Amino acid sequence: MNVLVVSARFPWPSYTGDRMRAAVWLEALAPHARVALVAPSGDLPATAHAFRYFAAAPSFRRGAGGAMAILRRGLPMQSVLAAPFAWSDAIAQATREAGPFDATIVILSRCDPWVRGSLGGGTHFLDSIDSLRRNTAERAAAASPLMRIFWRFEERRLARAERELGRAYDRVVVVSEDETSEFGEAGMAIPNSVPIAPLDMTAPRKYDFGFWGRFAYFANADAVRWFLDEIVPAIREREPAASIVIGGADASQTLRAAASRANVELVSPIADVAAFARNVRVAIVPMRYGSGQSSKLLEAAEAGCAIVTTPQALRGLPKIAPDAAVNSDATSIATAAIALLHDDAKRAAMGDALRHGVEQHHSRRSVLTAMAELAGITTTRAAVNG
Repeated sequence: MNVLVVSARFPWPSYTGDRMRAAVWLEALAPHARVALVAPSGDLPATAHAFRYFAAAPSFRRGAGGAMAILRRGLPMQSVLAAPFAWSDAIAQATREAGPFDATIVILSRCDPWVRGSLGGGTHFLDSIDSLRRNTAERAAAASPLMRIFWRFEERRLARAERELGRAYDRVVVVSEDETSEFGEAGMAIPNSVPIAPLDMTAPRKYDFGFWGRFAYFANADAVRWFLDEIVPAIREREPAASIVIGGADASQTLRAAASRANVELVSPIADVAAFARNVRVAIVPMRYGSGQSSKLLEAAEAGCAIVTTPQALRGLPKIAPDAAVNSDATSIATAAIALLHDDAKRAAMGDALRHGVEQHHSRRSVLTAMAELAGITTTRAAVNG
């Protein structure tokens, strides 16, 4: 079976949700099919499964033409991010050398306007990951009054685009069941996932409290500001010696300075998220915005952390939500986190329950199987690693 994967961004390093999702698709498909990847230029890691890679070259001409097309066709403005690449040339080369393809997976809807016309036969799937319409509504809520006007305008364009995508693709995949309705009958959910690795719950942990995520993402940027400005001071009032860490890619100098003032250790980037999370006793996830599913919550659960979080952070995660401590204001979050820090039995029980939930509902193994089966590959769960 021949499968084409078209990714809006090169999958590695996998420090954003779409890059990770692309890498997971390749992990799901490459052991069982002849896979070709079309994506912008990058260096393949030595650990990647075997597949053929066709780079979509940067193209200023395509970018300029894409910007004009956005204005002419009323496309979402975010589509411009994927416009400046020679997608059709790379897809044509992949088809000549590795096709024709029985199935095609396009990752991120911003890629769709520039690639759909070049896709050949077979079944076509779009992995939108989350609904950009909903994500943009969240951005509008977090934005200044002036930027809110822009994001509301963009939200309307995205709503139209997502309805049309539901008609154009055989299936449109998102991570959360809550967001499938944005794409009509074609919408379906394959959740976010984490590899489940052995865990020694008795091993010592370096940090009392921790938060992590890619800091450039608007929802994480808001969360880490709230964490440092309000939650950490509330913790310090009662636990002045608490060890606290934040981590993630794209830490700005401003954030580094704020962490230093708060006496919070900052790790940016994180070399190994699983190892990082295994050093945290209580994960604090103070998300106030966002869409889809929070990967950091799954990472914390897999690591056996106790979790104190907000209702918004638990969006799309009904299977693990009952086992986390949920609060909405800084004082309550700090109080709950400190209580867990001092109650070893409750903290361990929460960590066990959360890890069990992620093993049952968000394991990488089950997601690899679901992706392979959607593409038309028959496999067994035992044959899919993860």
